Amino acid sequence: MSLIDNYVSISSQRHLCLVNKRCLENKLYFKNLYYKLYNSIGRCRNRSNILTNHKFKGNKKMYRLVDSFFLKNIPFQIESQEYDPNRSSFINLIFYKNGIYSYILSTHGTFIGKKYICTNKFIHDLENGNRCFIFNMPLGSLVNNISIHNKDNNKYIKAAGTFGGLINREESLIEIRLPSFRLKKKQKKNKLKSILRCTMFSYGTLGRVSNIYNNQIILGKAGRSFYLGRRPIVRGVVMNPVDHPHGGGEGKKSKKATPVNATGSIIKYSRRFKRKKN
Repeated sequence: MSLIDNYVSISSQRHLCLVNKRCLENKLYFKNLYYKLYNSIGRCRNRSNILTNHKFKGNKKMYRLVDSFFLKNIPFQIESQEYDPNRSSFINLIFYKNGIYSYILSTHGTFIGKKYICTNKFIHDLENGNRCFIFNMPLGSLVNNISIHNKDNNKYIKAAGTFGGLINREESLIEIRLPSFRLKKKQKKNKLKSILRCTMFSYGTLGRVSNIYNNQIILGKAGRSFYLGRRPIVRGVVMNPVDHPHGGGEGKKSKKATPVNATGSIIKYSRRFKRKKN
């Protein structure tokens, strides 16, 4: 065993698991598709007081203007697949036939250089990446980026690797099983809340959202969480009195009779307040 192999085997990042982004494009830049994002997450904009603990703005990042309203009946070609720091899925840079560039959410199974279309007419060649009315799609097909009305303002199923399934078709409504259906089934809650009912003329993209291995990411070190804007979570008893009501004192001490949060309000459903089970 060489020194390098030995170093890797005893590394503190042995559980590290990241998505390979070497095939993504990172050199293209269209100024009108980028927006400078100013944020003060976790703090008050005027006084810079901490309003939300364990959050801050993280690394600087530009906001990509992702198009929610596709141009209808105009074929577009995928120019590149890129990383977006503001969302979990990848995005595609597309070029419409009339000469317009735009960003859209990337669908798993689409290819660079291939042509797709968003249409309000009936199409025969249904393949991943095409967008049309949901009544055009057969039952059992996977859809993402769904709008619930005939206005194409997509709101549902946009996270990385998610998809919905067409399970039922009634007179004027279509039932779509949302990704939360499995969680509802395990928790034995109302499954109807995880079923979306939309009109026949609502739009949807065939296939599932890209970056399907996003749920298997293990960051490996605290620094990567810090880049994403997640500050360390610290217990209140180890803080100073100015930071938390539980803080202060010499050594360990008994906790407050009623546990409170950083602002001093009582925490419901704690060891002092038991949750009532129906």
